[in-house]
Amino acid sequence: MKRAAFLFIIITGIVCFAIACARSDEVRKTEATLYFVDAEINRLLPYTCELIDADPQHMAEAAVEMLIEGRDDNDKIRRLIPKDKSCISTRVDGGTAYVDLSSDITETLPYSRDIEKLFIYQIVDTLTGIKGIRFVKFTVDGVVKKDFMGYYDMRETYKFVYPE
Repeated sequence: MKRAAFLFIIITGIVCFAIACARSDEVRKTEATLYFVDAEINRLLPYTCELIDADPQHMAEAAVEMLIEGRDDNDKIRRLIPKDKSCISTRVDGGTAYVDLSSDITETLPYSRDIEKLFIYQIVDTLTGIKGIRFVKFTVDGVVKKDFMGYYDMRETYKFVYPE
């Protein structure tokens, strides 16, 4: 009797899982623009992708995850953000996205004003393209600091700048 009840519970769980997966087509998605660095001309280029239509917090987290994941299969795209999910965290409050960067990121980047600008605006332009986010503020290791790599003031509030 116990075996039959246990088997019934397992089968019910499998059926519920199958039904939930079958309905994944019904999830509303919205187009978002992610910005990646072109390897040849060192400029930000927009790429369209789909995000689950949710509140700005969850859409920002998903967009940052996609930036971290990158497009390593495309040799025309230069990776600036390390492939480490713990290097960037995001929180949205009142139209402003607060992005916390790990100071370890600077070890993987060449020291250059242009590289720091591309890194910052890759994140800023992607997040401000999400409905409900107008500005981005940065912290480094959870603390508001003046510099990240030494060229840009990280205490400022950043807004969208069209890629040059």
